[in-house]
Amino acid sequence: MRQFLPLLWTLNSSNLLFVSQSFATDSHQMHRGIRRLSQTLSSRSMMKLDSPSAQRNKQPILEVLSNNVLPRLQIPSDNHQTLRVLEVAAGCGVHTEHFALALSEQFEKGSVKWYPTDPMQESLASIQCYIDDRADVLSDIVAPPMSLTLDSSGIQESTTKTELFASSAKSTLDVIICINMIHISPWQATLGLMKLAGETLSEKGCLYCYGPYKIGGTAVESNLNFDASLRSRNPSWGVRDIEVVMEAASKEGLGLVEKIEMPANNLSLIFQRKR
Repeated sequence: MRQFLPLLWTLNSSNLLFVSQSFATDSHQMHRGIRRLSQTLSSRSMMKLDSPSAQRNKQPILEVLSNNVLPRLQIPSDNHQTLRVLEVAAGCGVHTEHFALALSEQFEKGSVKWYPTDPMQESLASIQCYIDDRADVLSDIVAPPMSLTLDSSGIQESTTKTELFASSAKSTLDVIICINMIHISPWQATLGLMKLAGETLSEKGCLYCYGPYKIGGTAVESNLNFDASLRSRNPSWGVRDIEVVMEAASKEGLGLVEKIEMPANNLSLIFQRKR
């Protein structure tokens, strides 16, 4: 907007009309710009999603990642390679932001690359909003979110496979994180997850899974009720038996190395290559 305060001191009747018209024109442009900005912000606020459950569990999960997963990688103190982390079914981006910011404080700049993925386009857009909000840190760590859908053969999207594994520098992953996917997806997605982990994890790499599970075919009442609710919504969903998940992992050369009880009757499962 133009500044007219100096003009007001010398204003006379001959230039009053000119100033009024000029002010009205600039005022109109200003308000048009404000409306566009407001629409952009409103659209962006609709794109950035939130998850109360992710907000609740992000810190307990981060503690497991920091204290139980990363030490298993046995990264040398003079390591100069990039730590590569694939986040499967990343959701809205709450976990992506929280975990990547924490890693930025634990590792030197440029030594971590985080790959957030999800099959839903609205989730990918939301993840990008979280990245943009902390671009000062995350732009160097987090890759642009990618579409990733799993079936029994692994990743369906060829472009995502190319991005993740196109060069020798991108041939392996150090950590695969999968939170609250196994029970809210067809069983073929879990088979694909295990196949992906078996084929792409580095020698000491870890697959980390979080969510509710049955043990010996049963669970606490709340998880059994949750299982019934999931199956009523989609017969291909459901709280899985931990033994069946372990068997699927074993077929891909992975073994369960740690099981950790988490809040709200969930479990953290850490898989590594069998030795």
